[in-house]
Amino acid sequence: MKSLNNIIEEAWKYQDKPEIMLKIFQEPYDDFSENAAYLFEYANVLDFLGKETEAIPLYQKAIKLGLPGKMKIQAEMQLGSSLSVIGEHESAIAILDRVYKETADPASLEFLCIALFRSGQTNVALKQALNFILSGNQGMLPEYSRALSDYVNEIK
Repeated sequence: MKSLNNIIEEAWKYQDKPEIMLKIFQEPYDDFSENAAYLFEYANVLDFLGKETEAIPLYQKAIKLGLPGKMKIQAEMQLGSSLSVIGEHESAIAILDRVYKETADPASLEFLCIALFRSGQTNVALKQALNFILSGNQGMLPEYSRALSDYVNEIK
């Protein structure tokens, strides 16, 4: 039996050949079906190939089984993104909002803003993104922070 690292390494060599990439993950499924890291990586491949509907239950199972640190955060962000892609906006926003509040990771905010936009909540998405930019306090932002904060607060 191949190791998980070998499966991952081999599969990503075939990014341009989706059928081979999928086969590499499908073949050992029975041996790894309760391995959270394997399920996450398999979901990641499905997601990469535009098969979000197939990826979602694998992300969910991987999260339920328990993933360590960064991998758990990635799985939650990717699950939220996939849900957003298939139009499950409420679930996507709930997951991504929670991940952003827990991690303050800019990638999670980006996914959240995209999910908000896709759901038609463009003003909320814009306000979230602008508040993040303001919080960076870079460049000339400190000189204009009061005015810019007021403008952002005008967005309803």
